[in-house]
Amino acid sequence: MLIWLSGVHKVYNPNIALLRILFVLIAFQVAGSVKVSLYNEPRLPETITPYHYDIKLITHLDDLSNLRYNGSVNISLLAQKSTNQVVLHVANVSIEGRNIKLYSETSDYQLMNVRFNKLRDYMVLTFNKPLKMGKSYVLSIEFGRSMSRKKEDGYLVLHYMNARTSEKIWYSVSRFHRNFIRNTMPSFDEPALRATFNVTMGHHRRFQSYSNMNVRAVLPNHELQDYVWSVHEVTPLMPTHSLAFSVNNFTCRFTQAISANPVRIRTCSKSSDVRETSFAAEKAPQLLQFLDGLLQVRLPLEKIDQLVVDDFPSSAIDNFGLIVYRSREILRREDGLMNRAKLQSLQLMAHEMAHMWFGNLMGIDWWSDLWLREGLTGYFEALAMDHLQPGMGRRMLLRCRETAFMYESQVDGMSLAPLFPPGSPESEEHLFQKATSLIGMLNGFLGNVTFYDGLQRHLWQNSFATSTADLFWRSLQLASERQSAKPINWDVRAIMDTWITQKGYPLVTVIREGRKMILIQSQAIKESGTKLWWIPVTYFIQHETSNEDLKPRAWLTPLNDRLQLDEEVPQDRWILLNLRAIGYYRVNYDEHTWKLLAKKLFDDFRSIHVLNRAQIVSDVLFLWKHELISWNTALNVLKYIIDEDEYEPLMAFVVGVTHGLWGVSPESSIYIAKWLGIAGKWYAEFISYTFDKFVFQDVSWNSLDYPD
Repeated sequence: MLIWLSGVHKVYNPNIALLRILFVLIAFQVAGSVKVSLYNEPRLPETITPYHYDIKLITHLDDLSNLRYNGSVNISLLAQKSTNQVVLHVANVSIEGRNIKLYSETSDYQLMNVRFNKLRDYMVLTFNKPLKMGKSYVLSIEFGRSMSRKKEDGYLVLHYMNARTSEKIWYSVSRFHRNFIRNTMPSFDEPALRATFNVTMGHHRRFQSYSNMNVRAVLPNHELQDYVWSVHEVTPLMPTHSLAFSVNNFTCRFTQAISANPVRIRTCSKSSDVRETSFAAEKAPQLLQFLDGLLQVRLPLEKIDQLVVDDFPSSAIDNFGLIVYRSREILRREDGLMNRAKLQSLQLMAHEMAHMWFGNLMGIDWWSDLWLREGLTGYFEALAMDHLQPGMGRRMLLRCRETAFMYESQVDGMSLAPLFPPGSPESEEHLFQKATSLIGMLNGFLGNVTFYDGLQRHLWQNSFATSTADLFWRSLQLASERQSAKPINWDVRAIMDTWITQKGYPLVTVIREGRKMILIQSQAIKESGTKLWWIPVTYFIQHETSNEDLKPRAWLTPLNDRLQLDEEVPQDRWILLNLRAIGYYRVNYDEHTWKLLAKKLFDDFRSIHVLNRAQIVSDVLFLWKHELISWNTALNVLKYIIDEDEYEPLMAFVVGVTHGLWGVSPESSIYIAKWLGIAGKWYAEFISYTFDKFVFQDVSWNSLDYPD
């Protein structure tokens, strides 16, 4: 009996030989009359947990009129509570109903009925007797379907043209993006339900098999002529969405990451593209080596495969030991100068390599913590980029901050939790950018020693398992207490909760009262709420000896929106807040301080760090747009920009004008800034044009009115 998911309610009994057809009909009627509510909770029940999948899957690519796969899976289960139901995920795949079996050490079970909850993608199996708490079982299911190029299928077919014969060469590749594996095979498809996987791929012998782990044996298939079984090694514990496999005839380059844990890297593509994979083959080991040395937590991998495929539905997808890239994003030659295309490829590889630790080695308990996984990945992606291309990391982090600021203004603020159900790809991208910025701020106020102590211990403790934000904050809190010579009086969780759960971001306003400096926090986006934050305040006063320390010198708290700094500042000296723009907030100064900063920028702008110059430019344009400073003040600060020659402040200016004043979308504003950066001399011409046509046009110098 073949069960298709178009059926809403399926009930059947095995045919019992003694009573034959009559007994079967009676059994159907009785079973159908029993009214049992269909399981409909958003999460799988906690009665059953999987701990191993034994998968045998045959991919048929030789018959072009019938591209398909079929297979079986034996899922080893542990009963956490006694129950006669097993609920798992299935969607858009056919199931061989009569062959669903449940085994135990002592007896076999009879399947009473199968029902589907199409809204939740659940398959509910009811058996004749309960699975007993603490006992192990094996659930065996056969499945299969025809294959297509639809990304939602999870396991797709793609092709390329043979340049010599113009023949279409078909191959298969998986893309188990969040919840897509249920469209390929039955599984317990939740991120916290980690298991080991033993993958055996059946395919024609002219192809080869790729999966998370190495092939340990290739065996003949005695049932299908010219077919073989590629048996892969067992994976470490991982979630279902990290499973990956592919059948193809690609050609590979071999490189290796030299570290305490040598990892062989295979970069594979169609043969005509092999020369163009040299950049990816050379840079991937360098990125992996850097992250391995920085994080000091070993990956349980001997190899990582990089598959480069045409027309892949996304730019890349990471899986334990197997990364798939879309060819147009990754095909670059190693020789020649570094250019924009190579930098984009390098950034993509850095992101996927960081996912080996954040997402694969250590996962998340539920999708609501996706921001934490992506925030850590984005932050270490920037650090890895900066290692190979000094200066790129700070640009990436600044772009994250500025783009997130713009998007928050556009949607009246965004909070990071809960992030489920998922939003649009655009909104998720900006949420992840905000998360990356907050991880950078967290590193800043804790300091490198504390941050990496807590992070490394957290990775060690939660490898092959899942983490939550609260567990991560706890690890950092303990690290802070270990590193502190005196008792600390603040709580990492309390601090970060104000940033994670609240919409928007703060504006810190500096007010002079004689030599005293008063700081006041408020909502930068008025519509986003009235709650306040724990704000780490870093600052530098003119003529101080150093501005390198990014640890906070003061804290603004949710309990008090005002703070007087301990230091006094003479009237002829300026103060600069938020060093290196590491805090996720904007700053407004009193008019006198703005004048002092404007003079410093005009006389010697290089004496102020490039990231703080970018922050000043961004803040001034924002403040003027929201009528918090006068036009004269804004122009006085910005007039130095014509001489600016660093990317970050110029980017902040272009983005501030195109988005903040012209209303261009955040994505388009960043794109314009990137394009002008490539154009080189056009940057100066654009800025000059903007000042001539936009800034100086019809401005009353003695008025606080703003041009339309």
